[in-house]
Amino acid sequence: MTQRFWFLIYNLILLPLLLVIAKILSPFKTKIRDSFEKREGLWERLENNISKRDWQKPLIWFHVASAGELLQAQPLIVRCLAEGTECALTYSSVNAFYWLQRPEQTETQNLLLAEFLALDKIRNVRLLLALLQPSRIVWVSYDLWPNLVWEAHRQKIPQSLISAIVHAGSLRTANFAGRSFYNSLYCCLEQILTVSEADKTRILTAIPEHPKVEVMGDTRCDSVLERRDKLKLPKLPPAVEDGFIFVAGSTWPQDETCIFSGLQEALKEFPDLFLILAPHEPTEEHLQNAETFFAAESLLRWSHLSSATDDLRILLIDSVGILAGLYHSAKMAYVGGAFTTGVHNILEPAAMGATVAFGPKHSNSMEALQMKEQKLASSVLNSTDFKKWLFDLLNNREKCIQLGQQSKVFVEAQAGAAELCVPHLMAGLT
Repeated sequence: MTQRFWFLIYNLILLPLLLVIAKILSPFKTKIRDSFEKREGLWERLENNISKRDWQKPLIWFHVASAGELLQAQPLIVRCLAEGTECALTYSSVNAFYWLQRPEQTETQNLLLAEFLALDKIRNVRLLLALLQPSRIVWVSYDLWPNLVWEAHRQKIPQSLISAIVHAGSLRTANFAGRSFYNSLYCCLEQILTVSEADKTRILTAIPEHPKVEVMGDTRCDSVLERRDKLKLPKLPPAVEDGFIFVAGSTWPQDETCIFSGLQEALKEFPDLFLILAPHEPTEEHLQNAETFFAAESLLRWSHLSSATDDLRILLIDSVGILAGLYHSAKMAYVGGAFTTGVHNILEPAAMGATVAFGPKHSNSMEALQMKEQKLASSVLNSTDFKKWLFDLLNNREKCIQLGQQSKVFVEAQAGAAELCVPHLMAGLT
């Protein structure tokens, strides 16, 4: 009864409203426009890829929201392929599309297909399931699309949610309507494998009767460590390599409002300090804002690296896909996102041995909460907080290095979630 109610609400009100809003915003939002444009020809590409399928092998279909969730899926995909399955990947965000275009992206090269998920309409969902005929659908972290979940359950296709995370205060569990809606989705999943005990507890508030909600950890740790160990490091000029390197990664304008003034003062007080600024979206407007703010300093864009001089103090990254390698050289890192929707990936700099800070909105990241609790990482609320954190550690380099090494050990201790998850995903497949 509950599922039927939400099926009607979703298909008659929520989904049409979502699509109308997306269409209205698409002329003004590049990512939304790109996601519509890059879906053109989707069905032809799907049919072409499916024609190459080995029907003697089970097919596991992974779905991710964006590039971050793709990192969580990668170690599972590699292991499932090694177990003799075929794997397909769909994603919702254009960020995942661009991530897969990188030449160094090899972990998913043996996929049967990697495509945008078709819009979550009933007709599309039934066509997808008829075309792929998956042995199991694996949802990664949180990006559940209701019609696909409900229809796959109706067709008795096993579904798993892995690296599941539910933020404190999430609408999924914080009110009756949210709990009721997600109950209608969670009850369709054979297993829900959470990042932490807290995530398990929150999911059980929506569906206390679910027989298989288990803590398995975050497969992103496995992905980050595996990538770290075979990462191709970007070549930095001597002026950078000899300095005490600070990386501001995946920053938004709100992050930069918090950190830029402190960084500018630190450049004057600490002659060996070198900054690497890597905006989350390196648009021309965003890059020019950084260049204007640091106009008095010797700053160079990454694309102009060949013209670097010995007095260089700041590298401004105007490309994507190299941030993890840049973290390798960092002694300190600020990770952006926590002044907007939530902090981005802090595992990468921590795994490289950098001391990490981030903004106030970090409850989306279990590792951020844990590292903050263990005093390995810091959350800054404003520019005053940031400057204090920055100057305290620049004046105590030994403590800074020690915190970075402890952070590295923390990430390495989280490895193993993928090994725990794979047997669950393989169970019952023929």
